[in-house]
Order: sequence, then C-alpha cells, then structure tokens
Amino acid sequence: MPSSDSTQTDLLIVGAGPAGLMLAAWACQYDIRFRIIDNKATRVGTGHADGLASRTLEIFDSFGLVHDVLKDAYRINEICSWNPDPDRPDWIKRTQRAKGQPHGLSRYPQSILNQGSIEQILLDHVKAKAGVEVERNTSPQTLDVDEAVCDDEDAHPIVLTLKTHDDGQGEHHTTVNAKYVVGCDGAHSWVRRQLGIAMEGDVTNRQFGVMDIVALTNFPDVRQSCVIHSNSGSVMTVPREGRLLRLYVQFAETKQGEPFDRKSVTSQAILEKARPMFEPYTLDFRICDWQSVYTIGQRVAKQFSYRNRVFLCGDAVHTHSPTMGQGMNVSMQDAYNLGWKLGSVIEGTAKREILSTYNDERRPVAQELIDLDRRMSDFYSQGPSENSSKYAAFRDSFSWFLSGVSVAYGSSSLVAAVPDDHSDKKDVVAGTALRNGANGAVHLNGNSNTIEGRPDLATGLSVGRRIAPCNIVCQAEANVVLLSDKLPSIGRWRVVVFAGDLTLSAQWNAVEELGCTLDGICQMYSRSPKDSHSVIEVILIHSGTHDAFTLLDLHDIYHPDNGDEGWDYWKVYSDDAAALSVGEQSTAYKQYGVDEKAGCVAVLRPDQHVAYVGSIAEDEALSRFFAGILRPAERSTNGTQPAAS
Repeated sequence: MPSSDSTQTDLLIVGAGPAGLMLAAWACQYDIRFRIIDNKATRVGTGHADGLASRTLEIFDSFGLVHDVLKDAYRINEICSWNPDPDRPDWIKRTQRAKGQPHGLSRYPQSILNQGSIEQILLDHVKAKAGVEVERNTSPQTLDVDEAVCDDEDAHPIVLTLKTHDDGQGEHHTTVNAKYVVGCDGAHSWVRRQLGIAMEGDVTNRQFGVMDIVALTNFPDVRQSCVIHSNSGSVMTVPREGRLLRLYVQFAETKQGEPFDRKSVTSQAILEKARPMFEPYTLDFRICDWQSVYTIGQRVAKQFSYRNRVFLCGDAVHTHSPTMGQGMNVSMQDAYNLGWKLGSVIEGTAKREILSTYNDERRPVAQELIDLDRRMSDFYSQGPSENSSKYAAFRDSFSWFLSGVSVAYGSSSLVAAVPDDHSDKKDVVAGTALRNGANGAVHLNGNSNTIEGRPDLATGLSVGRRIAPCNIVCQAEANVVLLSDKLPSIGRWRVVVFAGDLTLSAQWNAVEELGCTLDGICQMYSRSPKDSHSVIEVILIHSGTHDAFTLLDLHDIYHPDNGDEGWDYWKVYSDDAAALSVGEQSTAYKQYGVDEKAGCVAVLRPDQHVAYVGSIAEDEALSRFFAGILRPAERSTNGTQPAAS
C-alpha cells in the first residue's frame, strides 16, 4: 500500500544532471530550503557529455571547485585538421594545427572530463555545504500552479505530487508545496510538457555514432583533438582522461521520414564505419567504455519560464548536436544565471521582478547556440570543403562562443543602459544574440534600464559581460592576486571603486565622499548587523603603489570593522603588480581602460558580469540602480537586527 505525506520547500529542482546540480550549488549559498530529485537510481556513470568551456571552469573556480575538475581533466590546447591527401585522395593528411582558443580569452583552456565526474564533484559540494542529497528514484507525477497567488512573494503556489520507488518497499507518494520549481530534466522534460511549452526547430536525418574506446592505432595524433574530413566521411576525435579516446563518427543519413534503429548500432559497427576515414592508419580497440548514437537536430523552447515561478534549464529548453561540445556548458551556464537570482529573491534580498531577466538573457544564448550548431553539423556532414582545409580560420569564427566568456547581457533591471552615443547599434538587437566582430561579444537585450552608465570611463570593460581576470596587489600584504579570485560565488554584488590617483587631494576627497554614500547603501541592504558587506561588497583598486598611503586613513567602508576579527584588510588593492611580478606586462587600469587619475566605479553582479560603469561623482545613480533591484533590510526597533524576510 503506497504511503504519502505533505511537505513545503522554497525551491524544488527536478533533475540531478549538471544543470540541476549547478543550481543546487548556488542554493547552498543562500538561507533557503531546497530539494533536488531525480528519477534515476544513480548519477551518470560513463560517457555522455565531456567538454568544459573556459567560462564553465571559471564558474567552478568561483565555487572553489576548479582544482577538483582539472586534476583529472584533459586540456585541449591544440586541434589538428586532417583532409584528403591530394596525392592519394583515399588517404588523409594533416593540413593544419589550430589553437584550442585564441590567447587571452581566459586563464583556463577548454578541457575534457566525463559528465559523471563533474556530477560527483557537485554532489559532494552540495552535501558538504548544505547537507542536501539527491532524492533518487523520485519523479513528479502532477504539477499544478495556483495562478491567483503567483504574485504573492510569500506564497507556495506550485503543488506537485512525487512518487519514490523504494527498493523492495513499494512506492511512497509525497505532496510538495513549493515557492519555485526548476525543471532540469533533459530533452524529454516532464516539467516542460506539463507547462505546455513548445520546442521550435527541427530534427535532421543525420546520425553520428559516438564511443569512448582505448584506441589501438598508429594514427600519430591519437592524443590530440582532431577534425578529420575524408572522402569516406567525417570523424572528430577527443582524447579523454586516462587512455580513453572519444570518436564522433558520421554514421548514416536516412531518407526523410525513414526511421532509424539506433539500438541496432554496435561499437563494432561504429568502428567499421570509422576505419576507412583513418586510412592509411589502422584503428582497433579491445576496450569500449561507452557508446551511443545521436540524431542531429536543433530545437529551442519558446520560453524558459512560466509566471516567474517555474523555470527550465539546459536540455529541457535547447537540444542540438554534440559536435560543438556545448550541451553541458550552456546547460550549467543557464543554471548559473538563474541560481543567484532565485536565491536572492527567496532569501528576500532582491525583488521578484528580476526573475524575468532569466528568459531575456538566456534564451538568446540558446538561439545562438542552435544557429552555430547548424553551421557546425553541416561542416561535419558535407565532407571535405574550403572550411575544412582552412580549419583554423573557420574555428576562429565561433571560438568566441565556444569559450563562453564573451556573452554580454543587454539592458535590463540588472544591467544599466548604454547611452546611444556609446552603443554599437549594428551589433545590438533587442532579443537577439549577435557577435561583435571586434570584441567577440554576444549582446543580449531585454527590457531597457532607465539608469544610464558611462562605459567610456572603462573602455576595456564591456557592460553586461563577465569581468576578465587581472592581477592586482593587496595593499596590506603586498601580495599579487587575481581580481577574479576576490569574486567568489557567494551571492554578493560588488562595487569595484577604481579610485584613481589617491595622492591627489581632490581625488582622495571624492573617493571619501563616495565612501559615505556606499556606506549608506551597504547598510541599507545588509542582512547582517556584523557585516555591512553581506549583500553589497566594496572593493577599492587605486592606480598607485601599495605603499602610497596608509590604508586605515580611508573611509571605513573600504576596510570594514569585523568586530572581534578586526579590520578587513582584503578590500583595498593597488595597481603595481608589474613591480612585484616577473614578466607582468599590463596593469588593471590599462587592461580595463580606466583613467589612472580620475578612475571610475564598476558594479558587478553576483555572477561577475559588469552591471554598471559610472563616474565616482555620480553616487546618486548607484543608489537608484540598487533601489531598482534590491529590497531594503527590515530591522527591529533597536535598529540593529535585520528581521527575517
């Protein structure tokens, strides 16, 4: 006889793949109740997704997990292109070596690690941080949304029934009342179907066989990633951790509407298809770790959310071929974009209206992925071509997207508007992602923000894009550090004050006046009486040397008093890394295009994307910017303790 009960939660995550676990990693950073369920008995074991883009590794770094990933990962620094040998067209010949990605995009190269290992790293992190484990063998059976109370911030308008299969114990049914639900449940998403959200696009009649093998071969580039276009078909090779090699083999193209029996495809059949593509080299294996067949298709959901209460991430809203290696990356980046917004809204720090930016910011990324995937699948399916013979140039045309670091979100409540005279109109189109040819940005425009910034004050920063890493010097310790290492994913906004030349009395006074304003802003939104930086953190970077002045002479907001722990000495930095680092060429001010005397102010979102750039003197704009996003802390009558939100 099935048993049942009823529970309440702030956030229910459906699906414990990479997207769902990334969302859970964010949920750990907030004081919220969350659950994560999955209909499978265990995590992924072998095979499946394996590519990790630079931005994804930066995200893992922001959670303190990148070393766990990279210790076993394979780095892709170079890709070899092979094409038919002009003197022997039935044989292949290496024609080019291409860089994995252009220099300077990120400190992390594209890397390879199996999906199961990625999931385990996140599973361990979520358990250690929040004590939450995936509820296995559990699937939703019904989903109802009470439309009448969707706009009530304290309501739990989503009611789901869950069914859990206990080994040998029968079924257990649970009713869950949730504030928010996120479907990370894959291409056949149950949550998406319950919402009636349609997928747009098509499925081709092209099939690729894929397998992970320990290759027995005399192919010279077996431990390099390769793109092979032969007159017998195309294959992509990706070296894996250990001795494994992944092969994506052009397998079959059926007639329109003709069914294809994927289950009949064996690893031996994939091998026989691949062998002629490697001639004159031999290929065999004794060990096959995993195999599958992909039918090429590109589809994207019409919308990524419902009533800002139910959201969809990853394969639930975009499906495509594996040839770009972007499925796991874009899925986790979806969840990374959504996670801090949900966490801050549920916790009561931010206004619920910001949740609409998830659809506005991430759907254009998915659409761009779909469009590029069509180009890439055509590239692999159409045989030797001008693009295959000039692979380096072809790859450079989309490496900006593959890296993941060049996405720039457009104007919204979370990103200040760019004045007309500073916008690149030909590359910014509302609701559309386009690449900026000069800077490699993907600009995504949502609702316009009435706060206008001054991007001309930091020409090396792109409003809406993640801030690039740069070396700076801790004023108190004279240690060279990376700015990105000071921006962990803990849910805080950051105001980075590029203070300019503080040896100038007028500049010092301006920065001190700004400190008074920032102190008021930070106190207004802080949820902790002991930490004014709990919601908005202030970081100061001046253009002088680390011995130019005494740190404690600055306004307290730049070195807050942490009570028993004393002053916080890790908020003020100088720009003289070149004097302390061998081979240091650039400085933060030069890299970010900031005037060394006048400086500027940059606001960074909790996901490290630049939200606003303005003058040090324009403190009113800062106040108005945060007023449109955050909720002031409610305090008790003694004015010290913040009330529960």
